[in-house]
Amino acid sequence: MLLYITRKNAPSIGGMQRFNQKLIRHLADYRPFRLISWGGSQAFLPGFLIFAFFQAVWLRLRGKIDLIYLSDGLLGPLGLVLKQLLRVPVAVNIHGRDIAFAFPLYLTIVPAALKRLDLVICVSSQLKEICLGYGIPESILRVIPNGIDPEDFTWKEAVSPAEKLGLETAGRTVLVTVGRLVPKKGVDRFVAEILPALAARAPEVLYLAAGDGPLREKIESTIREKGLEDNVRLLGDLPMDDGRLAAAYLAADIFVMPNVEVTGDIEGFGIVAIEAAAAGLPVVASRLQGIQEAVREGENGILLPWDDPAAFVEVLLDLVKDPARRRELGERGRRYTAKNFSWDRIAGRYSELFAGLEGQ
Repeated sequence: MLLYITRKNAPSIGGMQRFNQKLIRHLADYRPFRLISWGGSQAFLPGFLIFAFFQAVWLRLRGKIDLIYLSDGLLGPLGLVLKQLLRVPVAVNIHGRDIAFAFPLYLTIVPAALKRLDLVICVSSQLKEICLGYGIPESILRVIPNGIDPEDFTWKEAVSPAEKLGLETAGRTVLVTVGRLVPKKGVDRFVAEILPALAARAPEVLYLAAGDGPLREKIESTIREKGLEDNVRLLGDLPMDDGRLAAAYLAADIFVMPNVEVTGDIEGFGIVAIEAAAAGLPVVASRLQGIQEAVREGENGILLPWDDPAAFVEVLLDLVKDPARRRELGERGRRYTAKNFSWDRIAGRYSELFAGLEGQ
């Protein structure tokens, strides 16, 4: 039986947490497994690692597990210890920062552990190339993208999505970004350099930023300095399970992913881009890193040079002024995303890989 270990699960919020929630739910349709998970602050990670280690040993001694899956690369060293001690195959997922964290000791220990595991699953081809650069053998590398559940973006509540969020959007064209307020997401740059020019030519624009993080105060200060109080709403963290995250997508007209290049922190895939496409939104994103595998030009979005704010202004302005084109692009993206990124399909690919390891 498979043992699934994750340090990022509900009730904490984020892309990796949604990944685990979905994979856990859909993998259960394919195979039984045991789960050891943590959904609290990462400040308690050392305690969780100790707990996970002893639980894994206990389950192995009782003959309850014969394969271990780790949900991200930081857990790689734990996986190596468990592999050698328990004599079981170990698979691990790579999402982005867990293989590119700019800390020398981390980049010494984690890749060294990963290359000695049995399977390393990357959510994009770019992450596979990074893993190869750290000496991880190509023979153990596989690529499986993130997934979506189309039904998550079918609105069934009596109130509208905007009302769910306490927003008044009548007469507005709503843009939304979903992600932590950290440098690589580019929300601070968007508010400082792109939104002022856009709002000057389209005052009806309302920009929603769903997520929280260390740049919030800086962004709030920029909003005041630029006089954008009527054009921006910072929504904070929104969980998926109570409908508020889906409401943020469905209350919007355009999805923006204005990521920027940051040393030591990359966007491994960009799950929010396919969520937005599944919600029927036209996606305008930076042509950067793993985003290019989530967003296919002409299929489910538009990719722009990440360092060209003027390009973002012009493309967004065209979409703001052309509701029919927004609807056309959104519907095309919805169909493409449902076909290529369904969690039912993605979980089946994971199950096939795990079955192959069990047969070794």
